[in-house]
Amino acid sequence: MTNIMINKIVSTSTFLLLLSGCGIEYRENPVCKELNYMTFEEFRAKGIEILPSQEIEKAEKIYVYKNTLLVTEKDKGVHIIDNSDKQNPLPKAFLKVLGNKDISVKKGYLYLDSYMDLLVIDIRDLNKIKVVNRINNTFTYAPKEDYYECEFDTSKGVIVGGNQ
Repeated sequence: MTNIMINKIVSTSTFLLLLSGCGIEYRENPVCKELNYMTFEEFRAKGIEILPSQEIEKAEKIYVYKNTLLVTEKDKGVHIIDNSDKQNPLPKAFLKVLGNKDISVKKGYLYLDSYMDLLVIDIRDLNKIKVVNRINNTFTYAPKEDYYECEFDTSKGVIVGGNQ
């Protein structure tokens, strides 16, 4: 055998070994969850909840605004922490926001997504956090990120979970 053939065999074998161990699984009929929906009306009527601070389970993004830390938890909401005393950060509140993935702050107002809607929240006074506005259908509702293998019907509302 020539060196070129040996190199090709080794390269191909290495590629196949790596591919087999990378966790890619092909399934003819993927197992999908029976999806649970909340109608758009229920979703918007529920709004957001401003709750006492909670323990952070799985931090996604951390946003710093002046002396405030905002920590997101994907699809759950935003933790608000007063960081005036860097040695002793003080958790102030948890904003329960279904479908939240991203946030931004400008001039004391927190802008965040809630599935397809844009919310504006006044955080200038952390003791008086309040919702200022909700702009419906600002974004496209696309649950494919979490349920890409399953059939879903967005006309039923937002997906809030499912069972296998």
